[in-house]
Amino acid sequence: MKRMGSTIGLIVLLSGCGVYSDVKLSMARDALRQECMGNFTNTCVSKTIDYNILLLEEAKSAWLAQEDEWVISLGKDAGKLWTGLVEQRTDQLVDKLESVRPGMFSRWFLGDAQPFSGKGMMEFSGQDLKEMHGALMAEFIAKGKQQGLSLTEKGVEKYAPAADTKGVESDATQADAALEAAISDVIAMEISKDGGAEYTDNRQVIYMDLNEDGQPDAVVLFTVEGQGGGNGSYQSLAGFYRSGAGWVYQGHSVVSGAATDIKASTGPRVAVSTLTSGPDDPRCCPSVESVEIYTWNGRGFELKQS
Repeated sequence: MKRMGSTIGLIVLLSGCGVYSDVKLSMARDALRQECMGNFTNTCVSKTIDYNILLLEEAKSAWLAQEDEWVISLGKDAGKLWTGLVEQRTDQLVDKLESVRPGMFSRWFLGDAQPFSGKGMMEFSGQDLKEMHGALMAEFIAKGKQQGLSLTEKGVEKYAPAADTKGVESDATQADAALEAAISDVIAMEISKDGGAEYTDNRQVIYMDLNEDGQPDAVVLFTVEGQGGGNGSYQSLAGFYRSGAGWVYQGHSVVSGAATDIKASTGPRVAVSTLTSGPDDPRCCPSVESVEIYTWNGRGFELKQS
């Protein structure tokens, strides 16, 4: 049996939570924003807390659904450990949210007034949920190692590289699958904000050492179009660090112009080929070619100003 170690990181990346496409949440968020955008009142603070709890409960259900995967891959004890952690941590967060809710008197009689505490409440974002999920995974991995969890036979079949001459190929295939899952999670998070869909034909991936640790990290160019039902689109560069058998998302930045190609430049820099509109170009069809250099800063890419 293979001991639980870096392999678990791959399993994590292959187990997406899929929370952000829920129509009910989108409707609840839209209703909240229509009523409370720019309004700092007791009522709106309370309603924002309601929305955050709803979002957290949906996330909790999705996270709990991962239990079956843990049982298959790591045994019943892993399933119990995961379920217990999810229940405990999400319940603690709900209690924390309730503890800062304006009191009944404030909501009923001072609903349009600002909270006495002067403290508001921000909506949870897709990134917030991703960080919560990551924290749960980190705790699960640490406690799983302490308990000596190991891969089951089915877990070995699914995740452990074959011990033969095809081992290197197997590792590469798993790494590609893990990166694909990590990229999909990030794009799903982006789409959850304002809708739209990825134009997959434009996705590009290159490998380069972003954090100077000697490992090939990944830079991804992706395109999101059709936000809010419109015809517009935008493109982003995202950075992923290689970590054992998996990939850890670090951040992304929107690029200017219409990017057509990306290549590794010197150091942590990416050369982005773009098309911009010339004076006689129709709005749909930019034709002026240029190359812009974006520098990785650990959280995203900054455009080098000429």
